[in-house]
Amino acid sequence: MKLIVCLSGVFLVPLTGLAGWTQTYGQNQDDEGYCVCQTAEGGYVVAGYSSTSPGGWILKTDENGDTLWTSTPFAFTGGKAYSIQETSDCGYILTGYMAATDDGKYHLGLVKLDSLGGEIWWHSDMDWYFDFDSTGGVGCSVQETSDGGFIVTGFRQPELWGDTTGAWLIKTDSEGGFQWSKTYGAEYQACAFSVHETSDTGYIVSGYSEHHFWILKTDEDGDTVWTLTLDDWPGKGYAAQETSDDGYIVTGYVAPYRDGKYHFYLLKLASNGDTLWSRMDVDLVEWSGGVGRSVQPTSDDGYIITGYTSEWDDQRTDLFLVKTDVEGDTIWTRIYGGEDADAGYCVHQAADDGYIVAGATRSFGAGEYDLWLVKTDTEGDTVSVAEESPAVQDDWCVTQPVGRRIVLRYRDRAEGFHVQVFDASGRKVDEIRSSNESGIITWPITVTHQTISPGVYFICSIGEVRSDARKVILIK
Repeated sequence: MKLIVCLSGVFLVPLTGLAGWTQTYGQNQDDEGYCVCQTAEGGYVVAGYSSTSPGGWILKTDENGDTLWTSTPFAFTGGKAYSIQETSDCGYILTGYMAATDDGKYHLGLVKLDSLGGEIWWHSDMDWYFDFDSTGGVGCSVQETSDGGFIVTGFRQPELWGDTTGAWLIKTDSEGGFQWSKTYGAEYQACAFSVHETSDTGYIVSGYSEHHFWILKTDEDGDTVWTLTLDDWPGKGYAAQETSDDGYIVTGYVAPYRDGKYHFYLLKLASNGDTLWSRMDVDLVEWSGGVGRSVQPTSDDGYIITGYTSEWDDQRTDLFLVKTDVEGDTIWTRIYGGEDADAGYCVHQAADDGYIVAGATRSFGAGEYDLWLVKTDTEGDTVSVAEESPAVQDDWCVTQPVGRRIVLRYRDRAEGFHVQVFDASGRKVDEIRSSNESGIITWPITVTHQTISPGVYFICSIGEVRSDARKVILIK
């Protein structure tokens, strides 16, 4: 594992940073964020796509999400940047694809940037395969390796809109010079979305093979150690990570039922690829139907997962964030979104033990899809765009004041919890009660509140003057 040492060699997180916030980036055309990571000085770097700047879009922000600089690494070539990582020299390595080529194919690209987003070098599969047909392809994931080089995964795609012809693993040196490549599952239209170096200097890869959830473990030379395919269920493995017990955690989706839905899936494997346990959205959360796009082990040995809820195949509804314990059992879930489509593609635990999510939103921002960053606290709570952070007053507060569900937290109330809800005209529309002394409550409560319309509401504790009420915004 590479140690990133920049500035004083530690994460410098300003005390003025906000525990929770959301920001959108882009103009009135499609903009999306596919990968985010926290940088050594405490800000964030995002890889994505902007229709106004074809060729991939790199966005660097400070700890509060304010833009410091942007970069378009595949400028004038078209394409997208799918994966980025800070490197040991405090620069960045990224991969994706270029589209504007003479042969009419996508071509995998690998780009090295300096700390300010300036290009140091870039390569494509055409550089590495100049002696014969490069076949074309897409880079989906990249990581700096323990020897100072880089490992890239993706898929071969010989025609611009054609089928994939194998998952692709490419190893380079520190300058992007070609060392070796391997193709897997060409006969099954295999595709790889994620790669990480493992503690034995091999690699764990996730994707799909013949439209089935697929995991591949290789040695340091890319030779297969074992594979796992869920042959009974169509699906995809979007992300895999090594865990502290030398096993692996994987997320994606499966389609085991004839209900017209994808179902978010979480899978824990032993080091030899044996299944230890698995969880589906119907086991984990109150909603069913969705896709897991990113999973990370957390500092408490649990897992954090993001993706999007989905009522039907290929549909994106809301961004979700799910926190589980080490056994994959749910600790909490959070849903972020609005009236239109929203999605989460990448999540990381931040230096303050909160979480940073990159994705896309059509509910907020300038129009069409906008790149969306969501920063939460340790409980997955944040403040929506244009809303101020809620202050803790007395013994209760609103921790999520905007959304399809409003989240309240209270403590040390011996007589239980009782508040009233008023609409903007001052009419009482509901009461919230709990007999517990402390707890977390979401409002409205499922189907019993179908008459509660989206809008502005005020929540007031019994006996509290109306001027002290907490303002919330319910959206659909």
